[in-house]
Amino acid sequence: MEEQGTLGFIESCLRVLNSILKHFKFFAVFVSIPTFVTFVLVMWVIKPMYIAAAIVTPPASTQPMPVVPSGLKNRIGMSSLLGISMDNEDANAVWTILNSWEMHDMVIKKFDLARHYGFKGEFYADLLKDFRKNFGLDMNKEEMFLVYYKDTDPKLAVRVVEFMLGKADSLFNVFKTEQARQSRVYFEVRLDSCEKALDSLINAFVDFQVKNNVYDPNVQLGATIKYLNELQAVREEVGMEMNFEKLDRGENSKRFQELSKRVKSMNSALGGAIKGKHRNIGMIELKKSPELYAEYLRRESEIRIQESLYKMLRQQSEQMRMEEAKILKNLHVLDPPWENNKKIYPLRGITVTYIFLVSCLIAAIICCIRDYLEKESGRGTDVAREWSILKGYFKKKEKV
Repeated sequence: MEEQGTLGFIESCLRVLNSILKHFKFFAVFVSIPTFVTFVLVMWVIKPMYIAAAIVTPPASTQPMPVVPSGLKNRIGMSSLLGISMDNEDANAVWTILNSWEMHDMVIKKFDLARHYGFKGEFYADLLKDFRKNFGLDMNKEEMFLVYYKDTDPKLAVRVVEFMLGKADSLFNVFKTEQARQSRVYFEVRLDSCEKALDSLINAFVDFQVKNNVYDPNVQLGATIKYLNELQAVREEVGMEMNFEKLDRGENSKRFQELSKRVKSMNSALGGAIKGKHRNIGMIELKKSPELYAEYLRRESEIRIQESLYKMLRQQSEQMRMEEAKILKNLHVLDPPWENNKKIYPLRGITVTYIFLVSCLIAAIICCIRDYLEKESGRGTDVAREWSILKGYFKKKEKV
């Protein structure tokens, strides 16, 4: 079985070869014409294309995360406070600028590409389409921008890439400046409102302190309790002495009367201190001290939050002001474009070889079909009759 299959294949190859040799003139003409035409086109007619490419680092984020004061870190969230995002989108902005209509329009007008391309269309969008066929922007494995441009003039290709990189850097600086200006205006508005709120809280806090004579609850409360303890100890000592005097000399003695007056004055002082009659000297009424202390801490906490917020907004406002004023080079070219004289299109050898092989295949098929139809015509089969009818149809068309 293997031998018969091998013989069948060899026989088929011999038949194809005999068909080609039988119609060799047709085969040679059919192969030579497209091959010669292709050779002429790729050598002298079709203009070769050259490419200029550059590798550029994407811009790094120039907007760092704000430093959150420790007094504010655990109380409020940055995203809800500022209403802005700190994600790095600078690379996406540069990508958009390089692919924008504005950038491509500037390149077309700068280098008069309409005349260079020989554009005769009616719509400007078609010219942009022609330019975008030759321009490319990609991201390589190292996550760097790969900017390239193809043209028939290698010098022009280099100039186009250099111009686009310079313009992209300039437009990105404009974008960052405007972004910083908007952020600065936002922070200044927030700073103004925060300053007014802070002044209002401070004034209300001062009024609260003056009205209630509360300046430092911890110190005042400690001093009040210490004063009461000392007064109570002295009263108990005088009371013991008064009882001893009563037992020794009686209630009518002069010493007993003096001690009694001292006890009454001490009781009056204790009652006054407990009821807060000594507020003008910094002592706190004990019954109201928890309420006053809680209110004092609440107001003081609000002021600290506003102070921390004010410091952070002031810092960010100054940072945005500096960001708005500075102009830096954001796109750093690692591999600049250079005049590459090696064409990328057309590939002459590959193109001519491909056309030659395809022409040989088609010519061989046509030769086999012609040989088969000639044999069928000699036998007078149905295929021959159908072929004769088809040829007659085409002859009639030619006469008409």
